[in-house]
Amino acid sequence: MKRLASILGAAAIAVSAAGASTHATLRLADDDAIVLRGAGFVAGEHVRVSVVAGTEHAAKRVIARPTGRFTVRFASLSANTCAAFGATAIGDKGSRATYKRSPGMCPAP
Repeated sequence: MKRLASILGAAAIAVSAAGASTHATLRLADDDAIVLRGAGFVAGEHVRVSVVAGTEHAAKRVIARPTGRFTVRFASLSANTCAAFGATAIGDKGSRATYKRSPGMCPAP
């Protein structure tokens, strides 16, 4: 009986982890005042979005809508430089997405 409980517990954890690892994405929607759009997160998931733009850092918390999407704006930061730029979104239910732009990859004029 203990073995069956262990197997069922392990299976439940595997299914839970698989459900939380949906293909979350993070995209840059606007680079003047950084606007990021997340998709594929768990509905209602609390997500911490962190941004590094050159030497500037900022973070915000958002809640994914029932569709698993969110939009977050960092008005004080700009991605309009040739410096490295990146963002990470980590949800409290296991979803994770990143966006990266290498140094020297300047945005189109």
